[in-house]
Amino acid sequence: MDMISELPKHILHRILYFLSQNEAVRTSVLSKSWRTIWRTRPNLDLDFSDPTFRHSTREFLFVVDNTLQLYRDRTLRLEEFRLSICTDHYESVSLLQKWIPLLTSMGVKEFRLSISSKTSDPGRLDLPSVVFEAVESLKHLRVERFLFDEKAIEKITLCKNLRSLHLVDVAVDDSIFQQMIARCPLIENLCVEGLGIGLRTINTNDLRNLEEFTFTERLGLCCRHFPVELCSIEIYPVSLRTININYGNIMFRKEANFLNLNDLFLQGVKSSLDNLSFGKFPRLRRLTLLHCDGLKESRVFIDAPNILYFEYKGDFVPTVSFATNSFRDWKSEIHIQHINDGSPSWFLKLNKLLKSLSQSKISLSIYKHPNDEKDIIQENIDPVHDKPVLVESLNLACGLSSFPALVNGVFSICRSRNIGNYLKAWHDEFVESEYSWRGWEVEFVGYMWKILMERESGSKDEPSRLLLRDLEEASMEIMKSIHGDEKEDEWYRAPLSECLLNLSRSYCRFALKWRDTM
Repeated sequence: MDMISELPKHILHRILYFLSQNEAVRTSVLSKSWRTIWRTRPNLDLDFSDPTFRHSTREFLFVVDNTLQLYRDRTLRLEEFRLSICTDHYESVSLLQKWIPLLTSMGVKEFRLSISSKTSDPGRLDLPSVVFEAVESLKHLRVERFLFDEKAIEKITLCKNLRSLHLVDVAVDDSIFQQMIARCPLIENLCVEGLGIGLRTINTNDLRNLEEFTFTERLGLCCRHFPVELCSIEIYPVSLRTININYGNIMFRKEANFLNLNDLFLQGVKSSLDNLSFGKFPRLRRLTLLHCDGLKESRVFIDAPNILYFEYKGDFVPTVSFATNSFRDWKSEIHIQHINDGSPSWFLKLNKLLKSLSQSKISLSIYKHPNDEKDIIQENIDPVHDKPVLVESLNLACGLSSFPALVNGVFSICRSRNIGNYLKAWHDEFVESEYSWRGWEVEFVGYMWKILMERESGSKDEPSRLLLRDLEEASMEIMKSIHGDEKEDEWYRAPLSECLLNLSRSYCRFALKWRDTM
């Protein structure tokens, strides 16, 4: 006996509530009692991109219109309605003008709308003003490739229930944007992507419930290499948990307290980050700083006692330090993509950075393109009086002509448990072909092996002396996927011959054990 099919209709509706629209439709083949139950469930999710509609606008609009008419005519309860629509601004807009008042009269509690324009040119079509008429039920709104103007927002009185606003490639100026978010004061999630048209300032200080803020400028790479005006962002709400900014200039208030911030991600920020030193970040867990020129002239001290992860990537050595809880394990990843940025104290700066992060498990990666013919500047660092910092892993990528000087400089300031060149992210950037990459890797392994073997002969060469001074044991390891799963890798000890044979399809590293003098 099919006991589930005998359950009351409201319980069957509750079961269907947790299924996607496609999954709910497929239940119609289970039995007679399931054949039409999906048509009356209290939540609908209709998406234009669903393969069922074969990207036919007319067919999709017909289904949406008929479904809503059915609910109205049979006075069915509709609590949640999710609609994703791509409009040509003619028939679609007229139907939106019909549907949205209908949703209001039906008492829909939660309306999620994603509306995009078919045009590939952002800002050519005006956003239908009817979008904001569902002020009581509209909770999540995503708008793509539309023009926001006075007409578009004139019907926004107070969207007190809007919780999420996602704008993609829209055209809007500063004044209209500020008016819009001022009328949506309870937004919790604000995402702005790839504007590039009109908007130059964002101020979210009045959004007291804002928890997640994301800004992404699609012209990111151009912003790095050419003088492009970046959007200026001022953000301060104490409620914030996540800030993610890609190629925008963020303005931190001096002595701001980000009491709830867990994750701060900044990429391509050119404005000064000095004010980070005056803020409080008691709950910050992750800090990521990628290609932020604003760090060049800054000395940043971050009060983040609960930090768990810090990542930096750039073409200079930053001056960054933390006030942390010394009893908490945390990790830092440093990726430096150029060596000797014109400063004669490059390795000294790196030494200071590593010391400031010495309470964490450090992964250090240094990259010097083989076409970069600039010599590595030798510096006088005494590893006897200036104790080297212990790092978990050291990844080196440079031309072989630069490698001795690089090893000499690095091992005057740090000792690493593992040395390798298995940086997948740099694979394509470093060389043009798989063959040249493998050829370089073989030379790298050979050079490192030569240095390590000289510990037996008592070599006086500077790289060997610095590397072997505190070295107790060395071995080679090769990466092997567990059960064929590339996401789950482990390292195992292997002889030199096996490592060299497997370089074309795997990665190798040198595992080092140092004396307790560290």
